[in-house]
Amino acid sequence: MKCSDIEADRAWARRVLGKPEPTASERELTQAERIAAWSAQNREAEGKPPQTRSAVEQTKRELHTPGASYQVGAERYAADGSLWRRTA
Repeated sequence: MKCSDIEADRAWARRVLGKPEPTASERELTQAERIAAWSAQNREAEGKPPQTRSAVEQTKRELHTPGASYQVGAERYAADGSLWRRTA
């Protein structure tokens, strides 16, 4: 079945059942829109701006100092830029 056939069938069913036509707000979001909304919600929930490239690079430079961030409680950045705290 083609997409246009499905839409035509839906329109026919709405007319037969006396249902109103869908408004623009009722359309389903695309995957990209859902991901963007999810990402924005998570950024807002963190309550802090995303790390800048210079902050990550500075931390990486500090990591090359022997024993600098290998103590319990020290923080370091993962390859994806997320901040981790050393616990053991």
